[in-house]
Amino acid sequence: MSPAKSSNSSHSHQFTHLNSKLDKNLAAYMLAAGAAGVTLLAAQSAEAEIVYTPTHTVIGPRSSIELDLNHDGVNDFLVSRWLYGNGSHLTIDQQAPANGILAHGAAVPAGVRIGPNGAFVGYASMASNVTISGESFSDGPWKDATNRYLGLKFSVDGETHYGWARLTVTAKGGIVATLTGYAYETVPNKPILAGQTSGSDVSSTADPKEMLTPSHQSATLGMLARGADHLAIWRKDEEAIA
Repeated sequence: MSPAKSSNSSHSHQFTHLNSKLDKNLAAYMLAAGAAGVTLLAAQSAEAEIVYTPTHTVIGPRSSIELDLNHDGVNDFLVSRWLYGNGSHLTIDQQAPANGILAHGAAVPAGVRIGPNGAFVGYASMASNVTISGESFSDGPWKDATNRYLGLKFSVDGETHYGWARLTVTAKGGIVATLTGYAYETVPNKPILAGQTSGSDVSSTADPKEMLTPSHQSATLGMLARGADHLAIWRKDEEAIA
């Protein structure tokens, strides 16, 4: 009986030693898995850096809306609808020297990259409308734009951030403009895509300069101001192109 008893004791010692090693390995695995999970959550949190604000704000006649992209109480841009005589005008203006509007206020489609390589200005004319002898004339990149985007850059604590504002504008028989949403990237100097509301993918082959080059010249308010002769010339050019 003694030899059998000694054998059982030996096996018990081996199992105890094995279980101890398994426990240690399992604990190490759980620790590593937990660390990986924390890293994954941190990475996901880092990607979710876009702040999107939906809205439905109509810009009335002789009125302006203040655009505060990051809700810090500091106005970043001013979008205004002007009336003068028999005409109206829609503009956007920077409210700080470091802020800017992409491509002279172009109405860019969703997916256009807005970032450090863009050309930004401090003021832009978006749309104009004038009535002459009972006939309405419209001009500007936003004269007939549905759910298009303004590319924007602005400064927060001395650092540059990029964002967009989405509007729908018509300028036939008078300007009607509605702001429907805006967003910005909280990571400084990081590009954002027009219309992007989440994630970190900013890959885009869209070139704002190519998209926004007009196929032909529209009648400008300068032409309209010069009278019927210039309008007649413009109409002949339009017919030739068509």
